[in-house]
Amino acid sequence: MTNDLERVIHFLRTGSSFLIVTHENPDGDAIGASLALTLALQSLSKKAVAYDVHPLPKYLRFLPGAANLTQEADPAAFDTICILDCGAPARTGPLKESLLAQPRVVNLDHHLTNEGYGSANLVEPKASSTCEILSGVLRELGVTLTPAIATNLYLGIYTDTMMFQNSASNPNAYRICGELTAAGADFMAVARRVYIDTSAERLLILGRALNSLQVHDDGRIAGLVCRRQDMLELGITPDDMETFVEYPRSIVGTQVAYLLREERDSERVKGSFRANIDVDVAKVSAKLGGGGHKKAAGFRVEGRLDEVRARVIELLREALETK
Repeated sequence: MTNDLERVIHFLRTGSSFLIVTHENPDGDAIGASLALTLALQSLSKKAVAYDVHPLPKYLRFLPGAANLTQEADPAAFDTICILDCGAPARTGPLKESLLAQPRVVNLDHHLTNEGYGSANLVEPKASSTCEILSGVLRELGVTLTPAIATNLYLGIYTDTMMFQNSASNPNAYRICGELTAAGADFMAVARRVYIDTSAERLLILGRALNSLQVHDDGRIAGLVCRRQDMLELGITPDDMETFVEYPRSIVGTQVAYLLREERDSERVKGSFRANIDVDVAKVSAKLGGGGHKKAAGFRVEGRLDEVRARVIELLREALETK
């Protein structure tokens, strides 16, 4: 795969209609990048539509342009496809084959495991986020940063760095966020809606998740689980628990943390990994059908929760022993 900023810019300048796509179960960086690019292209008098197979998480619905995200699209109706923050086309959902059938596909991402599937690729694993990369692309494209565009970009960097608390934070990310703030990014709303605002139901399920805490290997591994029955009882969605993995990660002495959530009649599990040391949890995640970054990764696997938990602990133990 060859990174080609000039080719990406060429596609964005010469295209007239764009379908902006990201991965299923989108996070803040995925949605921030999608909405920012959609608004930016529209500001250049181009047709641009943001699509994701899954609805927007509740905590992101305040974002400018969020109401226009669609779950239905025909890739053939657009001359350019932009896939953002997505390491593999399979993660875009049922449109994956029709997306790649189009002749102009822009692949913009920061995942080390990205497959380089685009006809124009810009993948920078050292970037904090896709929104960091996109900020540079929009600068090259000559887009004027409006408060709406800036807020979406700021959110992507802010969430993927966990409020600038993880190793993805870098000097360029700080510099860009300063520029975005100067352009009118609503950083107060981002902080409040993403990490401060909550509900009684979310606190209740957090309590149940904390009661599931297990610590292994002299404190090197720690993790929580969230059971589907609790989610149904409290009316909670998986999005409400996105940051719960940070609780076991915060335990002094923890080297690797995990969060497991039951899905689909308790026969499938979604998992998240976070590392506090130099161990590659993306490789662990890949063994479970997932991927991600060296210190932050995720997966979705078929199986019962207790069985998956035992397998996860075994794989993390192996990773720590061989790092």
